[in-house]
Amino acid sequence: MHSLNVLVLAALAAAVPFPSNHQHAHLHHRRIHDMAKRAAIPPLARSISTDGSCGSWSGSTCAPGYCCSSLGWCGNSAEACGAGCQSGFGQCGSGNNAPESSAAASSSNAAVSPAEVAPTAYSHPAYNPPAESNTWAPVQSETERSTSAPAPATTATTSTLSTSFSTSVQPTTTDVAPTTSTYVAPTTSSYAAPSTTAAAPQPAQSYSGSDSSSSGGKGNTYNMYSGDGSVSSGWPGQGDWVDFESMWSANLEALISKSCSQFGVDENSDEENADIKSSINSVASSAGVDPRFILAIVVQESKGCVRVPTTSWSVSNPGLMQSHSGTGTCNSGSPVSPCPSSEIQQMINDGSDGTSSGDGLKQLLAQCSEQDAQKYYKAARMYNSGSVDPSGDLGAGIATHCYSSDIANRLTGWTDATSSCTLD
Repeated sequence: MHSLNVLVLAALAAAVPFPSNHQHAHLHHRRIHDMAKRAAIPPLARSISTDGSCGSWSGSTCAPGYCCSSLGWCGNSAEACGAGCQSGFGQCGSGNNAPESSAAASSSNAAVSPAEVAPTAYSHPAYNPPAESNTWAPVQSETERSTSAPAPATTATTSTLSTSFSTSVQPTTTDVAPTTSTYVAPTTSSYAAPSTTAAAPQPAQSYSGSDSSSSGGKGNTYNMYSGDGSVSSGWPGQGDWVDFESMWSANLEALISKSCSQFGVDENSDEENADIKSSINSVASSAGVDPRFILAIVVQESKGCVRVPTTSWSVSNPGLMQSHSGTGTCNSGSPVSPCPSSEIQQMINDGSDGTSSGDGLKQLLAQCSEQDAQKYYKAARMYNSGSVDPSGDLGAGIATHCYSSDIANRLTGWTDATSSCTLD
């Protein structure tokens, strides 16, 4: 009976995901990990989306008849079913085969969890998946994986999106205005966070403030990486990363400038975008974290929308980086416009330098013994799920399996080309 109760709790904990294409409604997966680790149960298989989020970032598949858009939301519009549609998580096509419905997919790069009560001042576009099922398929256990899993694979496939404006025009988002729907969260059960007995972290790595060794990156392409994040297993070294200015300009044009429409709130103003950039550089200097790494996490978690909704599960995840119970936010239930520069600075500080309740990128990097790019990929996985799988494989374990691969690609120039990651 006890083992049955544990499995039911774990199913509920892992059932609802949040962007990147694997973002993150994003629940901070490190809480799921804590529960799974405490209960000593295996991770659970992917489920049909119940909140509109989909794609490899959330691990959820759209209901039959819906497409999973390039931004990770279920829908049946031409935009959702057209360019960038994620075929592994719903049907794709021009939208002709989709049911005649005005439903628009909704979610955020900040995952909504089963126990979240949606803010009263925020409404999602309608999405009507089939009734939830309590039938879950357990995947291979940790013991089985450690004794039978093959060595992690290296780079798999590559997809490329032309950067020529004369031949490739990105579709603009013209989603139907969302209709108000009511979400009633299931009753939460009490949860006591397990005590940590980890060894004292190593001193934080300092950032020199220079990215002059950058090679120019790999462009707006996606290469799937698997394994432990090391250069020897095919992951990009820091010399393959783009410089910060190029990375900022590319993401501003492709994602950040149009990141808020998915939440039904005002798009960022030019001033707000400038505040994001200056805050990243400021916090990078004070926290000793590479600004490119901070920007990659910002885009992964919220696409850079300053009014991204605060999501909650066992703790709240507010702001641009969906931090661990941070204080910086411009949408804790009602979007604030304009978003003050002080709040934007606090959002970046919460996710990078940590909060009184949880680690930020600085603390996670300090826990990694590696001295090269591998530590960033490991820290990214820890930011997403709480820890790295015992096998060392950054694509194994719980939460968003493509998360570290996404971050590696963002650091080498990927913005909105179709993801080829098949881990979720």
